[in-house]
Amino acid sequence: MNGDDPEFFWRSSTQLALRALAEAPLAGARGELAGTPLLASDEGRRLLSYVVLCALPAGESLHEGEAGASLEGMVGLAPGWTSAPLQGAEAQRWVTACLLQTLNGLGMDVELRMTGGHPVLSGRGGAAASEFTTPDTTMFGNVFDPDGPAAFACIDNVDVTVCGVDWSAHSLRRICGLSPTCGATLLGPCSLSCAHAEDGHATCDTPEGDRYVEAISTRLHSGLSLDLLAPCGP
Repeated sequence: MNGDDPEFFWRSSTQLALRALAEAPLAGARGELAGTPLLASDEGRRLLSYVVLCALPAGESLHEGEAGASLEGMVGLAPGWTSAPLQGAEAQRWVTACLLQTLNGLGMDVELRMTGGHPVLSGRGGAAASEFTTPDTTMFGNVFDPDGPAAFACIDNVDVTVCGVDWSAHSLRRICGLSPTCGATLLGPCSLSCAHAEDGHATCDTPEGDRYVEAISTRLHSGLSLDLLAPCGP
């Protein structure tokens, strides 16, 4: 499910807290989440739940202090972060791409299927794959970069050619909400920025020429009405 608040996510204080969080192990000696200012607010704790969801695999969890809520892992893009800092651009970029996909400034919680070239994302078959047939977005970047956050998104949906600027405005609202300091750059149709390998996984380029293989694409459930998500329908 996405549904994290972009306005809170893009605050400079939140971005500083995320970068500080990456500089140390995510877990303490007793399985508690490392100390962070994000624990001081409901919005921060919600964001931390997505951090743990993206970083740790299913079956692993951290808790908010001795009597705090349990935060469950799911995707497993950076399992080593529990015992060591989130070092290296590759790990930082994978977690970033996942966090960007959890944003939703439309006041909705939408179920997504994530795909990408990371081993925990690639080759995921099963019945669920056939239920998610509507292309959505591809996102990539690095919000943990000490030089400042970088975030990019392109639109995979085939209706972008029909919706035009309306769909772009809708996508920007989903990623940025009403944040005046949103750090995301909307790149338009993914065909302009990304190439897909035979397995379907995207490699994307920024306008500055940086290349990201750590890109995550999403598909929406086939039963979800696009009328709920966009200003123009299929």
